[in-house]
Amino acid sequence: MSPQGSPPGVRVLKGSYYEIGLRLGAALRSLDIPKASHESAALAAECEAIVAERYPAMLDKIEGMIDGGRLDRSDFKAFFYGRDASPQIGCTNLAVLPCRTSDGSIIVGVNYDWYYYAREWRELRKMAPGGAFQSLRVTHHWAGSPDGLNEKGLGVFLSVLPQQESVGPALAWHLIMDILLDTCHDVEEGWEVIDSLPHLSAFNYLLADAYGQALVAEALPFGVTRREPEGGVVIATNHLPGRETPEDSLSSNDLRRQRRSIARHARVSELLAAEGQQVSQGTIGSLLREHQGPICRGNHDPLPGDTSFDDAFSTIWSLIVRPAQSEVLVAWGHPCRSEYERCTFDCF
Repeated sequence: MSPQGSPPGVRVLKGSYYEIGLRLGAALRSLDIPKASHESAALAAECEAIVAERYPAMLDKIEGMIDGGRLDRSDFKAFFYGRDASPQIGCTNLAVLPCRTSDGSIIVGVNYDWYYYAREWRELRKMAPGGAFQSLRVTHHWAGSPDGLNEKGLGVFLSVLPQQESVGPALAWHLIMDILLDTCHDVEEGWEVIDSLPHLSAFNYLLADAYGQALVAEALPFGVTRREPEGGVVIATNHLPGRETPEDSLSSNDLRRQRRSIARHARVSELLAAEGQQVSQGTIGSLLREHQGPICRGNHDPLPGDTSFDDAFSTIWSLIVRPAQSEVLVAWGHPCRSEYERCTFDCF
């Protein structure tokens, strides 16, 4: 199989939260779920209490997943609520505000980086839960979607940060993404939600909306920092600009990850600066295909059995998102080898 992988699936998930959960759960019957310990079950119960307070409708989806997957309730909840983020770091996300674009409309660019083996699970989803906003989402993950745009024009795009020790019961990234895309109209509402929730793991949430607003919420278990655009641009990779970890305290792997994140952030800034006030959709497409950084990541033609990091970990999808136009352009695999396909809410 080529590094682009097999063609991704397309799914429409419509109905009550329980009905959607049933359909998601049916695909989880072979999921390897560890046995819950007393401690992990207790943590899951505390996390579930937060969901019950903040967005109780989500509990029906979780029950549907359990029933649809014929899963052990205690084991699944401990895994679903308490599973931490992976330490492997990738993704390059950016938003260019209307003041910098050639057509006066905000443009978002995303390269999502993950292991090649996950290509077979990639999906484009239209989510339409009863009583909530519809959304277009791209994912490879059994629990949730790291990138999405809802019908109100709010886009949310995830990039992981270096792991931080959890400080107590909190919500995992996939639950926060669901709440944001299902309930929030715009960037300010999204910020209020992220800032008010406890976070299990460390992530950058890039928010952008149809009104031309954007920001990055740097969410850590011990607090959330709001980062505004500079010069009409906001960028999120996998470090905290201005708050980088001192290199002498990093392992060799973490040092490589931080340096690569900084390099990708710098290359995006450099390319956008060269475009001045005339950043176009074509500009963003070219930027996402850029190999310096590298923004378009991974060895593009790994040989069978190659196991180095760059042979196993790469860009597995790329997005150009137009919140004001309610459209997502998707290139599957390396964007330098794929064409962007337009998707709107009317495509389903």
